[in-house]
Amino acid sequence: MGATDSDECVLVDVGMDAAAAVDALVNESGRTPVAVLATHGHLDHVADAHTVADAYGIPVWIHAADRHLLSNPAAGLGPDAGALVSSLYGSETLPEPADVREWADADWLGFAGLRWTVLHVPGHTPGSVLLHATDGEGSLLLSGDVLFAGSIGRMDLPGGSMTDMVASLREVVLDLPYNLAVLPGHGRRTSIGRECTTNPYLQPSFLEQNS
Repeated sequence: MGATDSDECVLVDVGMDAAAAVDALVNESGRTPVAVLATHGHLDHVADAHTVADAYGIPVWIHAADRHLLSNPAAGLGPDAGALVSSLYGSETLPEPADVREWADADWLGFAGLRWTVLHVPGHTPGSVLLHATDGEGSLLLSGDVLFAGSIGRMDLPGGSMTDMVASLREVVLDLPYNLAVLPGHGRRTSIGRECTTNPYLQPSFLEQNS
């Protein structure tokens, strides 16, 4: 996917201690942020969402099932996580961004010269989504913590579900184009074709055993 002519940009998964880096990148690029997009609500993906969104006066987009994690991050980490959040931020809760908007499966939005399509893929969290961005010529997929190079997201935290994850992999991920580039929330870039061929969690043996 080539560069667009838009002077806008979007900020995806603005996690812990991201605000300063975001400011530096925005100033360097000269682009205008228009939205914060969250693939899911875990702390390492949304901790600075309120700080960044409110600083630029832009909305945060997140699936309704994960919205509560914006202000109550411990709910997505386990029963003892409140103390951890308090040690990091001085409180078990975080301010909710001034402008929060909820998206749902198959929604699409136009930002920064790109069309962004939302694919709801619960399993890692109930509100996890894939973001498919295209400029009409090329496209890429932001997979959050659902699909990694050679692996998938964990399912042992509150809201995680093996049943939901297997359904998401079988019904959504495996149906994507093989040549689609994938940028995971952690780790290296990959593609749907590579993962369908080499990722053990996308093989029939795993999907059938855990369905």
